[in-house]
Amino acid sequence: MKTYYWFNRNRFLSHLRRSFFALAIAGASLALSSAEADPPGTATGGFNPCFTRTSVRQADGNLIVTFSVTTDVGGNFIGRLEGTELDVIHPDGSITLHGTALFAGSLNGGPSGTLVFTYNGIGNALTGHETLHIAGRQGTDGLADVYFQGTAEGDLGSECDGDFGGHGTYNGHLLFAP
Repeated sequence: MKTYYWFNRNRFLSHLRRSFFALAIAGASLALSSAEADPPGTATGGFNPCFTRTSVRQADGNLIVTFSVTTDVGGNFIGRLEGTELDVIHPDGSITLHGTALFAGSLNGGPSGTLVFTYNGIGNALTGHETLHIAGRQGTDGLADVYFQGTAEGDLGSECDGDFGGHGTYNGHLLFAP
């Protein structure tokens, strides 16, 4: 004759196994959350671009100019940018522009690496003032886990070895993520 107890050993072991797996999953998710991105930080500084015209053409009353750009960068980012910028100068003097540049340098004096910066913005050919939206990504070496999103403002008029130079400031948010 079989006796049924409220305490069934097999049922107890089954519940114990389920509880163990639930705790293991919860523990693993807590451990993995520490591998996520660090809290965002900020980066600010200045820059001095040097523009060299590589092509000029007209289309629909607009002047389309491509530049080779080299830029010395200071502040949280320290190094040099080299890239290309395309400006569309409209008949009223307004400018729409976009560019891509490779930054070689460091962040906050840390290990050096590279970071791809893309930017777009507007400007005024009469005043020489430009406002940009900037994104930095695809880092290597010491900048491999760095992402940047920010803005920059600058004015043309500084001397350089190219056709003309400028100066400006940047600021934005940093994210450190694997």
